[in-house]
Amino acid sequence: MNDPRVSRTAPSRRTFMKTAAGAALAAVPLVRSVHAAGSDVLRLAFIGCGGRGTGACRDALVASGSVKLVAMADVLRDRLESSLRNLLQIDEIKEKIDVPPERRFTGFDAYQKAIDCGVDVVLLTTPPVFRPMQYAAAVKAGKHVFMEKPCCVDAPGYRSLVETNRQAKAKKLSVVVGLQRRHQKNYLEAMRRLRDGAVGEVMFLRTYFNMPSGIDHSRRPANMTEMEWQLRRWGYFTWLSGDHIVEQAVHEIDIANWVMNGHPVRANGMGGRQVRTGRGNGQIYDHFCVEYEHEHGVRHFCQARQIGGCWEHVSDNVHGTKGVMTLGSGPYGTGKAGYRTEKQLLEDFGGRNPYQQEHVDLQASIRGDGPYVFDGDHGADSSFTAVLGRMAVYSGRVVTWDEAVRSELNLLPAKLALDADPPVLPDADGFYPVAMPGQTKAW
Repeated sequence: MNDPRVSRTAPSRRTFMKTAAGAALAAVPLVRSVHAAGSDVLRLAFIGCGGRGTGACRDALVASGSVKLVAMADVLRDRLESSLRNLLQIDEIKEKIDVPPERRFTGFDAYQKAIDCGVDVVLLTTPPVFRPMQYAAAVKAGKHVFMEKPCCVDAPGYRSLVETNRQAKAKKLSVVVGLQRRHQKNYLEAMRRLRDGAVGEVMFLRTYFNMPSGIDHSRRPANMTEMEWQLRRWGYFTWLSGDHIVEQAVHEIDIANWVMNGHPVRANGMGGRQVRTGRGNGQIYDHFCVEYEHEHGVRHFCQARQIGGCWEHVSDNVHGTKGVMTLGSGPYGTGKAGYRTEKQLLEDFGGRNPYQQEHVDLQASIRGDGPYVFDGDHGADSSFTAVLGRMAVYSGRVVTWDEAVRSELNLLPAKLALDADPPVLPDADGFYPVAMPGQTKAW
């Protein structure tokens, strides 16, 4: 990857749709060194034992027979033990779990201890602010990686990802990011059609990630530190999650970047908090509307909302000179709204559950049984595109990609300890600081 401080030149609007499916769809045969101690079994370290992480760990264990969970790590002991209990209750994977007490690590340095357990693959599912440093540690140790989206929450984190990606590719490590649409059959087929000119020259894009809100008016227990309180409720804090445009809408932002073969050059937008008010609701917004501008003037109009009682919709819509294509619609971007059985969901996805398919693809890549998979570049760029949108909305300004990448605003705390102060603290009435457009310096 080039210097992250400089925009990469995107192909012209007249030529990019004729480009071959490209790196995201290509098979790149490589000889890859795989297994610990010459074993045929892939040994997994699971880092970040929340609900989504536990689901990702299950998917990794289901993906093939020759895989075993051997280490777990989380800052909080009770979360790790709860996750392990839940995994052991799943009949189809319980024989693939071997995590004795001496390989259950807690604390802010737990991730490094898990990485150092002689594993082959590291699953990174901690809050996103920790992703860049944990990814760097895994790649330094020569481990293959699955990491949940988003991959960063600020510019220093993005620059770290760029450098780690360079190192990972030099080591021929396989990396998958939890932007599962890149591994989803119906999306892959739609992208092939777009590349073949199904809608002609792209004029603009519309994406939506409009879902119900998470509202919580609870207050921190007296016996819990502020750092632990925020870690347990990380989705409500910008420094931990990046705000919901980064943590959730990154899926649709990634699709727009995929269609455009690159990131935008600038962004502007607006948003705020209408229902996410009162004590206990952290500092994130509940709605965003961002206009991203790509090279040659193509606009991507991006909505992201978390307000109950409103239109719930997730879709990706590409408008071209020959027509319009909707890549996904409904609450989960699968083409149909409402409750779906597992069988119906698999039909919607056009095959295997994509949350499992991404692990199937990763493990096949590691073993050399399938195309080489490296999601690190688009994972970094799409995550930072979402951060760019947040910067524009929080500040109320037009923000360019280049100035955003140069930002020195680092959201990671200087000290990581449960008794340390997090970057934001509540006032005497229990309210946290919230970004104010026109006043907030967001980068």
